[in-house]
Amino acid sequence: MSPAEQHPDSKDPIIHQLTKLVDNTLPIRKVYVAAENLSAPALAWQIDIPRIDIVLSGTIVTHYSVDSSHHIQQNLEAGDVVYFPAKAWSQPMWQEEVTILSLMISPHKVGFSLQKWNGEGFTEVAKRPTIRHQLKIGNGLLQALEELGYDSADHHTISLVIRSLLSHIMVMSKVPDCLPSRQEELFQKITGYIDQHFDQQLNREMIAEQFYISVNYLSHIFQQQGKTSFKDYLCHRRLDKAQTLLAQDQCRIKQISEQCGFTDSNYFCRLFKQKLGMTPSQFRAGIATGSA
Repeated sequence: MSPAEQHPDSKDPIIHQLTKLVDNTLPIRKVYVAAENLSAPALAWQIDIPRIDIVLSGTIVTHYSVDSSHHIQQNLEAGDVVYFPAKAWSQPMWQEEVTILSLMISPHKVGFSLQKWNGEGFTEVAKRPTIRHQLKIGNGLLQALEELGYDSADHHTISLVIRSLLSHIMVMSKVPDCLPSRQEELFQKITGYIDQHFDQQLNREMIAEQFYISVNYLSHIFQQQGKTSFKDYLCHRRLDKAQTLLAQDQCRIKQISEQCGFTDSNYFCRLFKQKLGMTPSQFRAGIATGSA
């Protein structure tokens, strides 16, 4: 049974379009990944949360940021997907007829917007929010999508991640809407802060003070909501970034360790080997030969 058939409202036009993408009735043709850029041009659309635009029919030309100082112009067709991380910008040129499904992914909600442009004006086909559940899964898929995009992963892999994310969102939209508990919301805020500042010197005391809670309660939140510890979460985030940097450029190991928030490159190397079973140099060599 497909996700749409399981859904209590399979006639929902948003669920209908998501199902076509998940079931590959509408194949994902190409996935593009934008990048954060704080210098958005006038009239560009820029928000502080991740966004996904999916062209369902027609064509559209869109400008979007590809790094901190550059942008490109991309012609998008039916089946094309653009992932915009938080603070990335886009500037669509509304000319030809086009239908677009947009997903705005906030820490606790997904906003859906299904719109058509007929060459002269917009028709809003459907628009609604749904509460996010199982946030760790969704956030992991978003992170994988972002990193695969930067690494120019093969089309098949990145398309699978997109379809997995859309399927996850569809399943979550079946769960009765209920607001997250204070502890769940606090956990997401704390992990969001760590995700943005892991390259800085962080410890439990600093984070607890930042969010006006005790150190013991901070540890309790991570155990209850993340099934992990503050230290392990921070370590995992830093090592994930280290793997990305090792695969992307030829910076010295010491520089990469600093960019990931480690003050001691020797400790970084020991931790990397402990967690991944190889040194950073061995990991980089494996990427180069295709064996990692």
